Amino acid sequence: MPEDATVRTGTRVTGVSADGVVVGQGRDGDVRIEADLVVGADGIRSAVREQLWPGVSRPVPIGVTAWRGIAPAWRGELPVAISWGRGAEFGIVPLEDGRIYWFAAVNATPGTAPSEVDSRFSTWHEPIPALIAATGTVLRDELACLDKPLPTYVQGRVVLLGDAAHAMTPNLGQGANQALEDAVVLAALAGRADVAAAYDRERRPRSQQVARASRTIGRFGQQLANPLAVAGRNALMRVVPPRFALRSMARYADWRPPPTAPVSVPSRPGPDA
Repeated sequence: MPEDATVRTGTRVTGVSADGVVVGQGRDGDVRIEADLVVGADGIRSAVREQLWPGVSRPVPIGVTAWRGIAPAWRGELPVAISWGRGAEFGIVPLEDGRIYWFAAVNATPGTAPSEVDSRFSTWHEPIPALIAATGTVLRDELACLDKPLPTYVQGRVVLLGDAAHAMTPNLGQGANQALEDAVVLAALAGRADVAAAYDRERRPRSQQVARASRTIGRFGQQLANPLAVAGRNALMRVVPPRFALRSMARYADWRPPPTAPVSVPSRPGPDA
């Protein structure tokens, strides 16, 4: 962080303009900042996106209830695995300290309260019921995403980052990863007169491609509910080599950060930033 940087805590942003002016309310009164670049990294329900991208995509519920938890250190080794059912899935990810991270998801029926995770998966194969029973805290969410891609991540001197720009379904496990990639690219471009436009060119195609792929995998996997379609999917998965299935998903995690270009730092970004 630069020596002259200032971190303001306890400040609520109340307005952002495309020319880089940020206003808010802090402990000591009103705050007004004129910034060279404003980064809207305020999540799927981004207030920055709502203000400067009016009328564009908003979060769309996808009709899925999801649970997440971490079970204590497990007896014996468990592989990374995903089990698919009819409109449901359960995933297992061993952690380095021996504990087990797991996630579960089911299609939610409109107008009815979904059953809790333990009752919903009580008849699934072991160790699924045992993992759920061993878990203390279980998080539950109704999943949503930005189903319609944004036409741009930039408005003047303001850029969107992370879920504010491309909130996606968790089927590829790439939501947080894409936000980290955004931040790395933005840092690598710092100092360029066209930093905002360059960031949009670099990040929007890849992040939106990953979001589309994640949505497609979810529809083919966890969300598939038609009995004939489920039977066809299961038959296909029996003949597809596991290494091929893993390779098709892992390719979305294959990313290299761009080099940091040595550039001079202008006093203000150019008109196309």
